[in-house]
Amino acid sequence: MRKAIIVCDFAYKGTVRRGYGTGKSGLRKILQYLQYRDTRNNTLAKDRNFERWQDRGMGVHYREILQHCEDLKSKHVLAWTWVVSPDPELMALVPPKERRALLIDLTERVVEDYYTERGFDIPEYSFVLHTARTEPDADGQVFDHMHAHVVLPGTAPSVAERLPVYNNKERGHDALFRDVATKNFEIELDHTLGPEWRKLREQPEIANDGSIDLDQWFS
Repeated sequence: MRKAIIVCDFAYKGTVRRGYGTGKSGLRKILQYLQYRDTRNNTLAKDRNFERWQDRGMGVHYREILQHCEDLKSKHVLAWTWVVSPDPELMALVPPKERRALLIDLTERVVEDYYTERGFDIPEYSFVLHTARTEPDADGQVFDHMHAHVVLPGTAPSVAERLPVYNNKERGHDALFRDVATKNFEIELDHTLGPEWRKLREQPEIANDGSIDLDQWFS
């Protein structure tokens, strides 16, 4: 296997509180964290008029998003939380002024294509972009790690009624998620950099089980 060019993952918050970090209170804490995590180091975030969230129907503030999750929940799922995390080394090849727009477009494509592939209408969602610093690699290089956190409701719209959405690894939904994210990131890189970037992925993949640990890209 070749080294993965993007990491993506999904998790959920259930409708019932079963301990610390679960249910509505757990989701509220996650949304607050996503909204304010890098305020200290992000000069844009210090501007109260700067909208942290990219609103695609769920809102631009954690309270608004939380209420929409409550209104659009399924029987078991209050909200889905996704991570869309391109390889920092590849993102470093993208001109700095283009990286934010690329990640926004990529995130939208991943959401829309994944739900379409699953046979659902595209749901409401909001997402926020974060930037972290990677650990130094073997050559001592450190990269800016841009990634998106997406919040989606437990249901998707349809003509008659909203349908519950479940993501199950045993049914191959995680594999579909990775495929959709990989194909769309390839398209973005081809458009921005040309095919030369593919030479950086000719080395063999370390893991051979199809899984990627998010911690290896997060500092």
